[in-house]
Amino acid sequence: MDIFGFSLDSALHSDGFVIGYYIFTVATSLILVKETKKRILDLKAGLRSMIYAPIAFGVLAGYLLTLYPIVDKIPILNWSWLGYNIAFGPFAKDGIWGIIPFVPILVYMFIHINHVEEFYFRKSKKMVVLWAFTHLAMGIKLHMAILLVPIGFLFKYVYDKKGLNHSYAMHFATNILVVAALFFTLLR
Repeated sequence: MDIFGFSLDSALHSDGFVIGYYIFTVATSLILVKETKKRILDLKAGLRSMIYAPIAFGVLAGYLLTLYPIVDKIPILNWSWLGYNIAFGPFAKDGIWGIIPFVPILVYMFIHINHVEEFYFRKSKKMVVLWAFTHLAMGIKLHMAILLVPIGFLFKYVYDKKGLNHSYAMHFATNILVVAALFFTLLR
């Protein structure tokens, strides 16, 4: 939409906005810095459930290798305000060299944000669905948010059976696998 020479689309994709939005997402984790030691201990407490991360990662990988190329061509399902996940950094669109400098911040964010997500979004099925679609704010495509629904139910299953620390550890390990896989695909 163009109003008085101002395009909302160009503003949302401007470097200044993307950098500012990234700083905002990082700041939400930085305010939790005093809880970092506790979150690491929580990960340690749920360590045994990290073995389930390949299940969630497998769902994602299976989708990416089979249905993604087809679904990504459907205009409404392909919608994203950014085109990539802002958590990978404000320059992720530039490839691996736009991501590498931000990996330490990303891992730090996982330590805090994954715990918050598990604490708030695994209490009900409705919250799991809401969790999946809140990822749209991070810039992911609509069909990827839909894919997060069954993955969120896997996390909820672990949450219901073993508790918060276990679903948190599984979620954290899944995200680490995603980042590792991203690096391997970008290095090719």
